[in-house]
Amino acid sequence: MRPKLLVSSCLLAVVFLVVALRGPWGSAMADDGTRFDISLHGISHVLHPTVPRSDRKDCAYLTGKGAVEFCTPSSESDAPYSMLCSAFPMILSGLVLAFASGLVSYVSPYGARGTAATLSAASLAAVFIGTVVAQISMPRAFRILDEIPLQMGGFAFRSIWIAMGFLLFAAALSTTSTMLRHT
Repeated sequence: MRPKLLVSSCLLAVVFLVVALRGPWGSAMADDGTRFDISLHGISHVLHPTVPRSDRKDCAYLTGKGAVEFCTPSSESDAPYSMLCSAFPMILSGLVLAFASGLVSYVSPYGARGTAATLSAASLAAVFIGTVVAQISMPRAFRILDEIPLQMGGFAFRSIWIAMGFLLFAAALSTTSTMLRHT
């Protein structure tokens, strides 16, 4: 039963981490009625927020593609921008470690308990640190957010916390199983 729970929780965490890496973490409403959606990889300027599938201008600040005028760093400091750029690779490494933990638990459910425990704990640590860094730096990272407040929320932001719950469960289960020598 323990290997199935470990594999399931790791793979569910991977699914929620993919959602968190792709979707918006916060939104900011501009004075002209448009909305800026900020994610871990870019900014989308939604021109008509009340219309479904509205026109949008996208900017990927990690690669520098798109409408780069929205992705300019804040006028106060470049440090939050640099911190935010480090959050994506950190959470991505947590995703890879969570997948590896699930794979190790599936391939060798009883022989590699220590490895699975280490991988799931490292995944939880990487995702938690990346989330905290993103949450602290995102509101102060961009020039467009100097005048309008960013509201954190959305399904992608919630899914990172759900993924951390699954990773915490996997890390606790695999660590206690290793300590108590349960199978």
